[in-house]
Amino acid sequence: MKRRNYIHNIVQTLITLTLFLGSLFIFGIKVKAAEAEILTPLRTMTSVSGSNLLVVSKDNRPGSYSSITDAVNNSLDGDMIVIFPGEYEETLDIRNKDIILLGLDKDSCIIKYDTSVYSTPVLNGAAGLFCNLTFYGYRPKNAVVVTGPQDVLITPDNLDEHYSGYVIHIDSDYEYGRSIIFNNCNIISENNNCIGLGMRDHFSATFNNCYIRSVGVAGILYVHDPDTFFYAGTDMHLTFKDNVWENYGYAYVLSAKSINYTNRIDVTFQNVTTYCYATAMDDTYFVGNAYNGFDIRYQAAGIVPTSTPIYNMGNVKYSACIKALRNGSASGFPGIYYIADVAENSSSALLTKASVYYVINPYNVTGNGWIGTDIYHLTNDSFGNTLEEMNFVR
Repeated sequence: MKRRNYIHNIVQTLITLTLFLGSLFIFGIKVKAAEAEILTPLRTMTSVSGSNLLVVSKDNRPGSYSSITDAVNNSLDGDMIVIFPGEYEETLDIRNKDIILLGLDKDSCIIKYDTSVYSTPVLNGAAGLFCNLTFYGYRPKNAVVVTGPQDVLITPDNLDEHYSGYVIHIDSDYEYGRSIIFNNCNIISENNNCIGLGMRDHFSATFNNCYIRSVGVAGILYVHDPDTFFYAGTDMHLTFKDNVWENYGYAYVLSAKSINYTNRIDVTFQNVTTYCYATAMDDTYFVGNAYNGFDIRYQAAGIVPTSTPIYNMGNVKYSACIKALRNGSASGFPGIYYIADVAENSSSALLTKASVYYVINPYNVTGNGWIGTDIYHLTNDSFGNTLEEMNFVR
């Protein structure tokens, strides 16, 4: 009897081991098939060329990592990291590698982190390819809302005291000569801009088929050029194609800063559908805005002809309008939702222009580039966008 039980246990062990190895083999075949059908074509979109495949999952799949950070730390340039569905509470630092991160489903592959301080973006990146992922920078209920500097010297050591974090932060010298691409991603911020981007020469940043939403204290994008001679140049490219932008946290959808007159950044917008708002409050806008376009307050009144749709929200309190926009009850159509009459929070009447763009040039002087910038230039591949100034006019 004992011998029979012993043999039975050995047989059961062998069967279990066989099934386990078989599952590993099948899993490997599926991953290889995914690589052949989905991942391999993606290689042509970035400079990565490695062959290692790493897997991240929350349910202890054989051979997988439980965190994206662990997979990144064990990857090499060109490697692919496949991310199974789950919520990953992580702040990723990928500023020194050129890799691919592929989620199996963007709505269920969620990378999130508390971005209420500047030093904790969801992703600190510089190069590579990111597909089918949600990047979510949230603000805890008890977090202190940071609104920017208050007449104090800002240094790298006190940024957390004055700024909240981006969801995607790209500002590294590793960018030089490389590219970063986001395909089919959600980028959602409850704090600073969804994307904070410092360009370098011989670099391109591309966002394809992305849903980008801001409900924090800033907008969709803050971008600036290189501030050092070594990484300066004229071969810099920023592209947004087939995007949806929802901006309900801040009057400026996009903030473009020019640092060095010798730089050049070519910007392309294609089919970018934008939901945003403007307001009658003068103190919402900055006096030093070098933007050279129309004042939305005049556009909303029909004084200046415009092809940009502007929806007048009427005599409703500012806070109620913003709440309605965030809840989607007023944002059925893309365009600018103009909050016409504000009975709260208006403390001054500044001589400033109402717009959805904030242009920051040296000495606040309007430049000869796109929308009054010094070094940004809209390409003739720009078309099909809700906001007319994103379209190239021939």
